[in-house]
Amino acid sequence: MAIYLDKNENAFDIPENIKYEFMEYIKKTNLNRYPEKGLPSLLEKIGDFSGFNGDNIIAGNGSDELLNIIIHQAKGNILVNTPTFEMYQFYANNYGYDTINVPLKSDFSLDTENITNKNNVKLIIICSPNNPTGNLIDRDQIEEILDLHIPTIIDNAYYEFSGEDYTDLLNEYDNLIILRTFSKAFSMAGLRIGYGIANRNVALNIKKLQAPFYINVLSAKLAEIMMEHYSTVQEHVKYIINERKRFYSAIKDIAFDSRANFLLLKKDLYRYMENRDIHIRKLPLLNDRSRVTVGKKEENDVAIDAIKEYISENL
Repeated sequence: MAIYLDKNENAFDIPENIKYEFMEYIKKTNLNRYPEKGLPSLLEKIGDFSGFNGDNIIAGNGSDELLNIIIHQAKGNILVNTPTFEMYQFYANNYGYDTINVPLKSDFSLDTENITNKNNVKLIIICSPNNPTGNLIDRDQIEEILDLHIPTIIDNAYYEFSGEDYTDLLNEYDNLIILRTFSKAFSMAGLRIGYGIANRNVALNIKKLQAPFYINVLSAKLAEIMMEHYSTVQEHVKYIINERKRFYSAIKDIAFDSRANFLLLKKDLYRYMENRDIHIRKLPLLNDRSRVTVGKKEENDVAIDAIKEYISENL
């Protein structure tokens, strides 16, 4: 049977009891009606959940949609640090903007000196934990970048797996936007919903660029239900973190440590694993490396055995 460890999805589906609660909502909901304009209930609940006012929250069809809007709004050069999430460059290219790439250092830290010397930058995007490297970006380095007073996104999609919260920086920097998602820790990748936290005026300007009915009622309601069942989310996150540590310990000769729900491999094992019906991520910008998502124990066991076999044959 095929094992899918390629898209950084949560190993756990939404539990049956929560699905049942969701189905009861569907039975009572008039799906012929549009959602309430602006989804104030969802924004307020995300605000309460994250410790902010609803006015500080932006929601979207996945954090990808918010990236798209913010990059479009920047109207100019976007600075990124490769290797990182490829969609930043994808959206910039869609609008004809130049992407200024300041590669990460060999330890995957920011090259802050090089970043500060770049001119005509309209938006900086920092991914932390970074995809595909899995490391956290140092807070001091992030503050050094924020001190440039250039609009800056921290893509915090893997926040729950990291234990590192950057939201306190919003009290000091009105040029900061933090993006998060329900796709990873909340097991909702199939429903496409993400959110941002920002200064009230920044959030308001982004909301003005959104359509009146920008998220469907079902995705919005399930997000609310999952926040009410956050203890279940935490249980799943704890499991994945423990498995991540075990996975890394078993293959550390060929992997980098991680604070997300995946591991970056030091070799391109894509074809090797495909031949064993184990699907991992091929990295087009890193030809000599690959990425494996942390799954459930039984999935990880199969992947670990295959990688150990590779190590014994090739290293």
